[in-house]
Amino acid sequence: MKRLLLVAWVVLLAPPRAFAAETCVKDGVLLFPAPGSVVPTNAQLIIEGTGTAQVLVQGLLGNEALALVSEGQEPIAVKAEKGFVSQMSRVAVRLRPLKALLPNVEYSLALPKELAGVRLLNDRLGDGSLRWLAGGGPDKKAPKYKQRPASSEGFYVQGAQGLRRQLKLHAVVEEAGAAWVLVSMQRARGGSAQQQYPVPLDGETLTIGHDACSGNFGFDDGRAYKLTFELFDAAGNRSKEKATLEVAAPRPLQ
Repeated sequence: MKRLLLVAWVVLLAPPRAFAAETCVKDGVLLFPAPGSVVPTNAQLIIEGTGTAQVLVQGLLGNEALALVSEGQEPIAVKAEKGFVSQMSRVAVRLRPLKALLPNVEYSLALPKELAGVRLLNDRLGDGSLRWLAGGGPDKKAPKYKQRPASSEGFYVQGAQGLRRQLKLHAVVEEAGAAWVLVSMQRARGGSAQQQYPVPLDGETLTIGHDACSGNFGFDDGRAYKLTFELFDAAGNRSKEKATLEVAAPRPLQ
């Protein structure tokens, strides 16, 4: 028997000052794994564009100017492939280097001039640079679920900038490095178009939904959704095991 998992939604009708902590940035790019990470020598990247950067990121498909560069080494060409489009103002493209990275070498991602100066939204290094350190070798082992995704908490927050509606999921995986999940979402009952988008695993948390500016998934009030999860690591290795979950969309309390 299928079960609809309900969690306690956090519902706030916040004044502008209380909503300031949820301020979002409309235009920019995000990279996975986050710049500054140590990656395997067979790493693949995902670049996301939000707001005005959506068109620029989507334009990377078929662009031959992409490369990973390092001091004293020949550039490694990068192929942009397999794009994903969110209903909530985001676009994601997978980037695959055409050669293995050299061990223990730092690489920077060279982007076309159209993307020069675009804001990096997950700038953990603090300098806006797109650089990673290649580890000691390739990663050929697929990740595994230790605990499949399960509902954790939901948010329906209406504030000065707009609506934030997100669902946080808890998952535990067996993987030494970064991992991400290709999430497919469709209404559990009745016809609807499938939404599909890559979501990075932040520790043991997956976040789906949107803030006031953009997001990876859109929900309808009062609807139940079936989620399917395909687990990948930073090298593109895919787990053989798929996970599914049925949830209710976050909505305001009456």
